[in-house]
Formats: sequence, structure tokens, C-alpha cells
Amino acid sequence: MINETITYNKKVQIRLEVENDWKEVERLTREAFWKEKNVQEKGIGCDEHYLAHILRTSPDFLQELDFVAVMDDQIVGNIMYTVSTLELTNGTQLEVLTFGPLSVKPSFQNQGIGSALVTHSLKEAKRLGFDAVIIFGHPNYYPRFGFKEAKEFSITTKDGENFPAFMALELFEGSLHGLSASCHLSDVFDMDQAKAIEFDKEF
Repeated sequence: MINETITYNKKVQIRLEVENDWKEVERLTREAFWKEKNVQEKGIGCDEHYLAHILRTSPDFLQELDFVAVMDDQIVGNIMYTVSTLELTNGTQLEVLTFGPLSVKPSFQNQGIGSALVTHSLKEAKRLGFDAVIIFGHPNYYPRFGFKEAKEFSITTKDGENFPAFMALELFEGSLHGLSASCHLSDVFDMDQAKAIEFDKEF
């Protein structure tokens, strides 16, 4: 696989993550998601950096869609993808994608880095032949990329629920048309919080 570097806005370069990036990506993910108020409630400020750590060993992880953003010679953002499953009411299954975590270093936020990562990775996902992406994300942010509430495609969570943050995107027009399905994320998202807290001690 060729690790091509793409330049956005003459400032942001996007390339595939390599092993030497791992710790830096986990550190910036921690910085991006950390909330001090969570420490007393959950024992940890966030667990997204632990998720990034264990994603790479999951069979559902897609290395070819694991991108970092580089700006001023440092890694400032990252996006990771996994395979999810749509279980149709007719008994068949359809593989789709889910991305997350999507992380941007706090001092580099609001500069279009997250948008560049999403735009580039969606383009690559389509090039690789994937049909659709299902996410849990901010309903005021992701529609700009074409995401719609999943209920518009008759897709629910695995628990049969729908809400504005549960969204879907067709990478090919009509790829989700006529479905009635529930979405099941990779088991890797069912994290062990005790292990996440132990992992956080490395930072």
C-alpha cells in the first residue's frame, strides 16, 4: 500500500498512520477528548485514546482508512474506521463503515483539520468500494458532509432506537434505499473501563 500524502489548504497534509505515530496519536486523542469533570464520575477524563490503542488490533479495524493530519511538522489530527454490520429484517447482513474516534489537537481545532480528515477519508472509503457510513456524531456538524438521520433510511441502533446523533451516509446513491435494518458496531467499542484507566497511567 502506497502511503500518499495529500495536501489541503496549503497547510494540512494527510497521510496514512504508521506505527511510529501510534503514541503521538493516542496522546493527541487524549488531549482532544479529556474532560476533567469525567475524572470523578468515571475515574478517567476520557477513554477515546484507549479506544484508539485497541482499535488497531481489532479484526474490524481498517488500516487503509486510518489517516493522520500533519501541520507544522506535527501530527494534529486522526480519524479511524471500523466495519459495522447492518442486520436486515429479511435476515441478510450488509457491511458498512463507522468512523471514530475523530480527533484534532485542541490548539489546532477550528482550522478545518477535522473536515479535511472526514472529506478525504470518505473519498477513500468510496474508492475502496464501501457502500455507506454509519456514525454517532454531532447532528449540527456532520450534515455538511451529507449525513442524514439514520431513521430516514429505516435504520435503527442495535437496540431499535433512533435519535439525531445517529446518522448515515450513502457513499453511492441508493445504497441504503429500501432497507429496514439495525446497526451493530464492532465489539471493540465495548471497552473495559478498568483497562482504560490503567492505560491512561502511561500519559
